[in-house]
Amino acid sequence: MKLYHEAELGERVGKIILLNTPIGNLSDLTPRVREALEKGEVFAAEDTRSFKDLLNHLGISVSGKRILSLHDQSEARDLDKIIELAMNGVVYVASEAGSPIISDPAYPLVCAAYEKGIEVESFSGVSSPVMALELSGLPPLPFQFHGFLPRESGKRRKIFENLGGGTHIFFEAPTRIEDTMEDLLMVLPEVRVALVRELSKKFQEVLRFRAIDWEEKKNNLTVKGEFVLLFHKGEAKTSGTKELTSLAQEIILKGASPKLLAKLLSVILDRPTKEIYSELTRQNKD
Repeated sequence: MKLYHEAELGERVGKIILLNTPIGNLSDLTPRVREALEKGEVFAAEDTRSFKDLLNHLGISVSGKRILSLHDQSEARDLDKIIELAMNGVVYVASEAGSPIISDPAYPLVCAAYEKGIEVESFSGVSSPVMALELSGLPPLPFQFHGFLPRESGKRRKIFENLGGGTHIFFEAPTRIEDTMEDLLMVLPEVRVALVRELSKKFQEVLRFRAIDWEEKKNNLTVKGEFVLLFHKGEAKTSGTKELTSLAQEIILKGASPKLLAKLLSVILDRPTKEIYSELTRQNKD
């Protein structure tokens, strides 16, 4: 692999450069990102105040820098202004922490840039989903990152019910982490879980357990800081499925509860309870 220094690349014009900033520990700032923060003139930031605070912490003057706001509520004209600037120079885009793309507002800007033929580049850094995966002790492949979960319990449960096999990664707020874990316990009690909080910070913590043990483990949880929730769901088991379903039908005809059987088969087959219940009741009617 050929390595090179920034000076070898020549002058950068007509492009957008995504800056991955530290997620907690300033020492994680890469030299390339620091140089961009020092020498860059035009920036788009998710939170302009936090961005200026970051520069101050790093001892970088904000004098002579143009800092534009780019957030989830940014209107089309705000994007147009940034695109216009990027067509004639370099615009650096920074998140409050981490990647400007991962659960942050730079995605529409990147799409607009590609439509205009503007080059997009990324100056890499620490990624909280990947860092959490490294610390989780869960199988790393395959994995899926889903961003933030919905606020509503019903919507969260529906997402959990419809997930395929592999390790799944979510962001969650401290105010909802306990409710979210209750939903996970109801839907996928046997999955292996890792709860990671305050990544790269002084009070970083990783809890590893099975969802079914949540009631015991939650007493050890410090509900502060941003959480990354990870859990591993095994691939759906198909061997013996027809035989089990047929046997379940016989048991139902003898008076057993379809709901209880659906829960039992859900654990055995690693499939959603509602899906199995629907099949059992439909076949029983037929």
